[in-house]
Amino acid sequence: MTRIAVVSDSHGGKLHLARFVEFCRSERVEQVFHLGDIVEDARWLERQLDVPLTYVAGNCDYGAHCAREARVTVEGKRFLLVHGDRYGVKYSYDRLSYYAEENAMDAAFFGHTHRPFAGYVGRALLVNPGALKSGSACLVEVTARDIVPRILDIDEWKPSEAERREEDK
Repeated sequence: MTRIAVVSDSHGGKLHLARFVEFCRSERVEQVFHLGDIVEDARWLERQLDVPLTYVAGNCDYGAHCAREARVTVEGKRFLLVHGDRYGVKYSYDRLSYYAEENAMDAAFFGHTHRPFAGYVGRALLVNPGALKSGSACLVEVTARDIVPRILDIDEWKPSEAERREEDK
């Protein structure tokens, strides 16, 4: 099993960025996806965390010299990473769903709307972690059989009991 933390729309929110780093370390996240808005936040996270981090530019990342789309394979599952603005996700998830299906993706991760969502649209699993600037993130557990997303509010997240005992030593 691989644990992936997914965020989008951090918009320079330092408090939630720091809290997200704490979350990733405590939850033993093995990989991070940042879905745009703001690429500099993703680069900062990359320097803080000792795990692979894949990021794409969003509509607010003017002049960012990085891709608007990425494809990542984890545990044999194929993931599409986009910001979502180019697929009209504020109005409908259909275009993104069709694009994911046409490209044989197991799931598409997107942001832009600032509204968390996890569900199937057609045959495509679509996941929007919500806006990190508001404390929303997603923890995804991936196995060869399953992709299980869990959207959470990192302001309400508490380290596991085992982690707290470890910190008390």
